Amino acid sequence: RLLQVCMHESMSRLLRRSLLPALLAGSALLLRDGRLLRCWWWLRQRWLRSFLTETDVVDPERLRRIGGVDVSFVKGSETDACAALVVLDAATLEVIHTSCRRVVLTAPYIPGYLAFREVRFLLELLAELREAAPHLCPDAILVDGNGVLHPNRFGLACHLGDL
Repeated sequence: RLLQVCMHESMSRLLRRSLLPALLAGSALLLRDGRLLRCWWWLRQRWLRSFLTETDVVDPERLRRIGGVDVSFVKGSETDACAALVVLDAATLEVIHTSCRRVVLTAPYIPGYLAFREVRFLLELLAELREAAPHLCPDAILVDGNGVLHPNRFGLACHLGDL
């Protein structure tokens, strides 16, 4: 309840500027206890949400490359998965880049906080593309996950866009 009270607009600004960055710096001290981790992710999700831009920053008429990302589990496993990135030429819909990697998810699944399990792997694939072939980086990315249509108004798509 205290956290809900603190999220009023005036306190939200205070948290964004001082308290939450300090908490983020100390994240290595957090244990994997489900309730503590959920509370930590709840705070971080709201802090990241304060940076969300809900307006188009790219003119749809100028899109040249469109990317798509997903993390899919290996059948029968709760931790082994495949992270994938595909980039298409927007004019021809020709696939111009693909990359995938087998990954091991170490964070637990907690409903509403899927991004904390998956976003790191998607960011790594995008960073590798940016490093190896920056001319193939997508202008827009389709994400197999929620954005603002999420119970906490900040799903995987928002995380990827913010980070």
